[in-house]
Amino acid sequence: MTEEVFKQDIIPLNQKLLGFANRFMSDFDDAKDIVQDIFIKLWAMRNDLDKYNSVEALAMRMTRNLCLDKIKLKKTIPLNGSVKEESHDENSIKDKSGELTIAVKRAKIAIDKLDEPQKTIMQLRDIQGYDYEEIGQILNMNVNTIRVSLSRARKKVKAYLINNYYNYGSEKNKNSVREIL
Repeated sequence: MTEEVFKQDIIPLNQKLLGFANRFMSDFDDAKDIVQDIFIKLWAMRNDLDKYNSVEALAMRMTRNLCLDKIKLKKTIPLNGSVKEESHDENSIKDKSGELTIAVKRAKIAIDKLDEPQKTIMQLRDIQGYDYEEIGQILNMNVNTIRVSLSRARKKVKAYLINNYYNYGSEKNKNSVREIL
């Protein structure tokens, strides 16, 4: 593969890889470093890239694996932190966009609680928009296994959100409403 072909075919993957790595890492600079390492590795193996069905799937798999390796080394919490993100005063947010922002942050927290590979599958399918076959290539998994894992992950996220935030009739929520009043 020539330098021009590499620039044309591989470099445009930068934004996808960066977004993907950023979802795993708690620091955007770490995500950028990981993507740079992936491009270095891809450049080193540029003459063998034509052997792969999808270079994008290869790059995504490499990014995922490198992120997980770095997380294990650092012993950090992946996917942009967790509970710290919900430090907003929910009572002061009146408009719909504020409510949506809180809901998205709550969903991220719920996804953080998932185990691998459910967390990665949910991220690739529901956040990144990959189809099942692409996810199968990235994770080297059977499509039916991916479907089952995604279904279970969605159920876990839903249950977490209902139990922790949206169970309006619960005693926990009644007490928090009393505190507000």
